[in-house]
Amino acid sequence: MAGGGAVARGGCGVSGALRIDVLKVHGFGHFSGYELELGPGLNLLYGPNEAGKSTLLAFIRGMLFGFEKRGRSESRYEPEAGPFGGELWMRSAAGPLGVRRVADRKGKAAVTVLSPEGHELLASRLDEALAHVSRELFCEVFAFSLDELSSFEQLVEEDGVSRALFAAGLRGARRLPEVEKHLEKRAGELFKVSGKNPELNQVLRQLEEVRGKLDGLKDRPEEYFKERERLASLGREQEEAEARQERISRELGRLSRLEAALGDLGELARLKAELGVLPELSAFPPGGEARLEELLQRWTKARADQDRVESLLSKAGSELARLSEASAVREREEALRLALGAFAARAELLRALPGRRAALEARRREVEQALGGLGLEVDAAGLLALELGAAARGSLESLADRLTKAEAERREAEVALGRARVECERIEASLARLQAERTKLPDVSAAELRQRQAALSRSRLLRVEREQVAAQRAELQQRLQSLRAQAEPEPGAAPAPWLVLMGAGVAVAWVGVLALQGGAKEGAMALLGALLLIVPLVLGYVRSVRSHQETVEAHTARQRQRAQELTRLQSSLDTLSGRLLGLERELSVALSEAGVAADASTAGLAGAEAALAEALRQAERVEHLGREREAREAERDGVVREAQAAELAGRRADARVRTLRAELAGLLEARGFPPELSPQRALALWRDVADQRQRLADLGADERALAADEAACDTVVSRLLEEARAAGLPPGLVEAVAARVSSALEELKSRDAEARALRARVDEWAGDRARLTRLREAEEQTLAALLARGGCTTEETFRERARQAEHFEALTRRVRELTWRIEAATGLEEPAVREAILAAGGEEELKEKLSQLRMQEPACAEHLKVLHTEYGSTRSQLERWETDEEVAALRIQEERLRARAAELAARYARDRLALALLSRARRRFEEEQQPRVIQLASEHFAALTAGRYRRVFLPAGGKRELRVSDARRDWSAEQLSRGTREQLYLAFRLAVIQDFGETRGALPLIVDDILVNFDLERTRGTLKLLSRLSEHHQVIAFTCHPWMRECFEEEGARVVELGSTKEETTAPRMGTVVNLPSPLGRGTG
Repeated sequence: MAGGGAVARGGCGVSGALRIDVLKVHGFGHFSGYELELGPGLNLLYGPNEAGKSTLLAFIRGMLFGFEKRGRSESRYEPEAGPFGGELWMRSAAGPLGVRRVADRKGKAAVTVLSPEGHELLASRLDEALAHVSRELFCEVFAFSLDELSSFEQLVEEDGVSRALFAAGLRGARRLPEVEKHLEKRAGELFKVSGKNPELNQVLRQLEEVRGKLDGLKDRPEEYFKERERLASLGREQEEAEARQERISRELGRLSRLEAALGDLGELARLKAELGVLPELSAFPPGGEARLEELLQRWTKARADQDRVESLLSKAGSELARLSEASAVREREEALRLALGAFAARAELLRALPGRRAALEARRREVEQALGGLGLEVDAAGLLALELGAAARGSLESLADRLTKAEAERREAEVALGRARVECERIEASLARLQAERTKLPDVSAAELRQRQAALSRSRLLRVEREQVAAQRAELQQRLQSLRAQAEPEPGAAPAPWLVLMGAGVAVAWVGVLALQGGAKEGAMALLGALLLIVPLVLGYVRSVRSHQETVEAHTARQRQRAQELTRLQSSLDTLSGRLLGLERELSVALSEAGVAADASTAGLAGAEAALAEALRQAERVEHLGREREAREAERDGVVREAQAAELAGRRADARVRTLRAELAGLLEARGFPPELSPQRALALWRDVADQRQRLADLGADERALAADEAACDTVVSRLLEEARAAGLPPGLVEAVAARVSSALEELKSRDAEARALRARVDEWAGDRARLTRLREAEEQTLAALLARGGCTTEETFRERARQAEHFEALTRRVRELTWRIEAATGLEEPAVREAILAAGGEEELKEKLSQLRMQEPACAEHLKVLHTEYGSTRSQLERWETDEEVAALRIQEERLRARAAELAARYARDRLALALLSRARRRFEEEQQPRVIQLASEHFAALTAGRYRRVFLPAGGKRELRVSDARRDWSAEQLSRGTREQLYLAFRLAVIQDFGETRGALPLIVDDILVNFDLERTRGTLKLLSRLSEHHQVIAFTCHPWMRECFEEEGARVVELGSTKEETTAPRMGTVVNLPSPLGRGTG
């Protein structure tokens, strides 16, 4: 890239300046193992969207002031795996130092401050290097983007220019307006003059209410005795009402009980009349009919069960005779069972013998074929005689492993040698290419070209300044000529007194003539007339003389002011003339240093600047090629050494391979194996031979086991056949004979089991027959006793009397229940209840009395409730007055409210005092500091707008709205375009940064795409201002716009190109950027 590697001019050489030299990112966002070097002046980090510009800005903030807690902005930069953090190497007034932060699993990252030698320093060294600024101050003033740039506009809109300048003058203290608002809000929440809701207003209102209650308690003694008399009266009324209520309740309860018993009395009379018709059946057995039916059913069931048991016993006798018949199988049952059990135990083995015999023969044929395929000249007996133990196999495996490793080392040495030769050829080709490219480039000094480029940039600024000074000088000359042309004529002479003297002479002559001719009286009249003539003349003369003197004095004052203005303008004109001459000399020197003619035009300067930029790019390319050539030569020497080492290793490995192959051949030949086998083939053959030998041994063992099993099975089969023939069973195959024996034994077993079960059932049935006989006789006796108790001889007559007895029992039970209910409801027996009803006048009179009492009871209860309430409230009031607790409580509440009011008043006074102190501090700041900040802002704003606006000022009085002037009229900030308004706020921020650097020390300035709303001319003006600022402050800029990158390159910025994806980045793409050495004497990794 053209000019992309230019080292920024300026050196940040002011005392106390801090600059960042190297960034080492271990893991942050998509950066991993990333390292970046920054120059001391103007630096540009260029890359497309998502290249990592914001990530690097967040990394610098986090390394200087710590990573924020999880859940904030830095948490999205934590990598999924690997360390989270990095290192930052800087230079400060106290010397170079490094900062390392690596977060643990909980997200905490302790800071470690290091010296250039790697020794740990105190953490306070970092605070001292940062001039003890806070994170908020650094992020708002020294590291800002377009969003933070507009924060000054928000302060102006919300709090006015005065507060905004106060906040900016405090180096980024944006919280000051918030503190003032908070104090005003808190004071308003405490107290307002005409408010109701503030806490202090509420406390004062409560205090007034308490004091009003205390004033109302002064007339208590008189009211106390009146309440005592009222309490006694209420007590008497309450006793009378309670007695009346008791009488009404008793009478109402008695009559209600009698009314409830009226229905039961009528029903009771009816039931007694019905009982008188029925015979006496109280001795009839209860539930007689049900008991009769139950006894009859039980007798019938017992008789049926007895007949069924007799039938079963008869059939069981004949079946037992059939099952007990004798047979030959029964006589030899035990021998048959033993023979059959022995056969069953070996039945599976007997059936498997032919298959086993065939399988063994097949296995022997297979082993013989496999032995022939091994290629060894041994038979089965010779194979079993071979020594193939674990020790011999271990020796072979060890020898094979060593031989394999030796061959692998030989192959690796050959591969390494070939790779080294290819690498050497590649490096030679690269050196030839570098030499060819170096031959095409001229021999020029990059340092000299940078000085010429800096001089050329300075000459362009001096030309702009010369034009501004010349314009100001011409303006002063016009004002001076205009002032000199405004000549004022001299005032005329003072009025002459001859008219007054002539009038006085005429008057005197007239008075004398009249006095001589007319006498004393006419003389006196003439004198009076003369005085009337002379006095107005004298007074008019005096006024004209005084007016003339005032005109002369005003003319003299105006002339003096004009002379002073002429002197001031002439002095300013001389100053500007001297400044213009100085600028001419500086411009001549700068053009001479840049190698450009003094009368060169703007196009000539641009062409010279482009030529210098191209020459500087070529010079930097020459330096880069030299360093790359040295690196390639060092790489070639290393590759040559690697090739020599690989060749030596190959020869050694080849010797070891030959030795090991000889040992392997001797071992195989001693075991009867072909000596020319490879290690792997020998091991495989060894394993195959060992497997076949084991198979032969297993085959012999299986054949011996088969012979033993066949002998045992023959004995069992012979015994089974003999026992079956003795038992009279037909002969046949052994399986069929075994099945017949098993069937005969099972049949015999089932007949014996059936006979035993049948005998058990016969015994059970015999017991049931005896039990059923006794049960039938008992039921017959119980039935006869039941008929005799009911006074009947037949079942039909018993059922008829049972129905009558059931009805008699229901009537008797109902009469008894009614009698109990009447006694429970009234507390009296039946005759007494009837007498009480008659005494009350009968049923109708009883109901009328009840209705009257039910109406009287609620009214009496309500009256008694009211009396209870009044009595309780009166008594409680008297008790409170007697103990005097209310007055004490009111006094305590009054003291508590007074203390709370005093506390709130103190808080309100503190807030108001803090607001007053802040207002006084802001006024003092306006008087002492704002002129300096506004002056710097005016200079910066004029440079940013290419002289379009001359100055920035704050009109006196009112809100002091920020205004700018273009020498013809004044403009407010709202009347400016968005881009111009952002340039105004940028000028104020840069003024604050410059003032901070001059008073406390220069810190790095980091800006992120703040020029997107500027046109090309003002962008270049802004970059020139940043270039001048980079002489004292390190400037780091971020952008994604190619045209802005070209503007930065024109100002000699050091450009670093970032990647374009979010994959893990391990190294920056620097293009032709000069790879500076480590600023702290450490490697760049």
